[in-house]
Amino acid sequence: MHEFIGLQKKWSISKSSNGSDFEMQRLVEHLLYLRGIITQQQSEEYLNTPESLYLPPSILTDLEVAITRVKKARDQKEKVCIYGDFDADGITGTALLIKAFLRFGISAIPYIPDRSSEGHGLNFGSLKKIASNGVKLIITVDCGTNDLEEISFAKSMGIDTIVTDHHASGMSESDAIAILNPKSELNSNKFDQLTGVGMALKFADALLSGEFEDWDDGLFELAAIGTITDMAPLVGDNRYIVNKGIQELRSTKNIGLLQLMASAKIDHASVSAENIGFSIGPRINSAGRLGDAIVAFELLTTHSTSKAIELSGQLEKTNLERRVFTEEHIIHCTMLAEKLEDIGNLLIVGDHDLNVGIIGLTAGKLSEKFGVPTAVYSIKDQVVSASCRTNTLFNWADALDTCADLLIRYGGHAQAAGFTCDISNLPELQVRLDAIAAEKFDPRFLISQGIIDAEATPTIVMRDAFPIMKLMEPFGIGNPAPIFLGRNMLVDEVVYMGKDSQHLQLKLRDHASIWTAIAFNQAWVEGTREADFVFSISISNWKGKPRLRLNIHDYFPVPESNLDRGG
Repeated sequence: MHEFIGLQKKWSISKSSNGSDFEMQRLVEHLLYLRGIITQQQSEEYLNTPESLYLPPSILTDLEVAITRVKKARDQKEKVCIYGDFDADGITGTALLIKAFLRFGISAIPYIPDRSSEGHGLNFGSLKKIASNGVKLIITVDCGTNDLEEISFAKSMGIDTIVTDHHASGMSESDAIAILNPKSELNSNKFDQLTGVGMALKFADALLSGEFEDWDDGLFELAAIGTITDMAPLVGDNRYIVNKGIQELRSTKNIGLLQLMASAKIDHASVSAENIGFSIGPRINSAGRLGDAIVAFELLTTHSTSKAIELSGQLEKTNLERRVFTEEHIIHCTMLAEKLEDIGNLLIVGDHDLNVGIIGLTAGKLSEKFGVPTAVYSIKDQVVSASCRTNTLFNWADALDTCADLLIRYGGHAQAAGFTCDISNLPELQVRLDAIAAEKFDPRFLISQGIIDAEATPTIVMRDAFPIMKLMEPFGIGNPAPIFLGRNMLVDEVVYMGKDSQHLQLKLRDHASIWTAIAFNQAWVEGTREADFVFSISISNWKGKPRLRLNIHDYFPVPESNLDRGG
């Protein structure tokens, strides 16, 4: 691969990207090839997103047991609780199952624990509250797999538990009457890329599709939001779920979602995976980070316009607070990291004053900045609560599993996980995790990198590939939007945007057309008149009208072009 060194990072230019002499078919084939699409059949499946990508839930172990138990609850009019996690995946999954169960004839009770006081998953306090309400059946969403003691405790109070989850499973035997989790040793791994809301959708499908022709009305849109926000790979089953969900969103009747999109200034008729990932998902997530996740749940399930306006206003305020807190945490933790003599193979920083709802976002930013797996923690009552992130091949879930003897609780995925431990165990934990990281990779290769699909100007991309690129959507994890390198583009205008002038709006020329471009959080080399730009193409909406825009990911001034030549 060739390389391009920008001001932001080092980029690898994919093989066969040899300039701007692509013909239409060749550029399209190149983009598909880079995504593993080689045969005609693969191409048709990828570009058309057929229903065959959606796997039937019938292959899940324990499914019939779960359905039988829910039918018993309906027949005997038992109280049922849907117990979800407090992130967007858990919140959308809880809303989805509440809607599905109501359609099935059960008015279930939602319960979402408080992040700060209760933490992830089932806990003894919440189970006591649920039992006092007469609940006889709990359905978990995006949690429960490893809550063995809590499930046994629920059983002792006469409560059955059905687990729907997607987190890595231990080998211990559970008292849950059914476990719907592709990562469980009992289940097929065909669904191993699904999120918590994805598993909730499969359960709803199995429960409803035999009795209701329109079983999925309003459910895929919730599954799409949770899937994108949980950063699941948009391939196979997930690709179908998100694609169908976005189509639903564009004509949604969900009052809460309509108001949420209005608050985020999104035209719902042209909502995209990008809108969901950068605007809708963070607003839903903010409720669980700084406030009460039930606010977001209520917004997704309300039938009242006035209530939707009130709740979306609360989320908007909370999301703004989240942005401020995140920036403060990043600055503080960056200072802590820079004070260390040697960061080593893995970074662990924290303080007493950090908000547990923000430390995950902070860890992600620090991991990106320093190029190593990162854990950021908060301390309360001599207990460390940490969130872990990585952009590398390091697997946090596996690493924490090997350190289980030092931890109180832990869980998560390869790139995003969390743990709690006694503060006295933190030094040894750090030594062990650093050693694990050292075995996995050489930190010298952890310079922030990106991949460029092809060298081509915006005009050539629009002429030769854009119609096919629209069929390649939705873009996201596992199916990234094509990124191009445009050489020797002329800069006609630079406008600074944002409270601190941290963003740029540019007018660029590629010798054929003039383009509007946006660069977020990038500094400008003053006087630059010509540069090489790393860009992707998106459609933004301005006053209800679609318009093309270049998203600038990086750039580098052409040598001596930063001398203003006048004229």
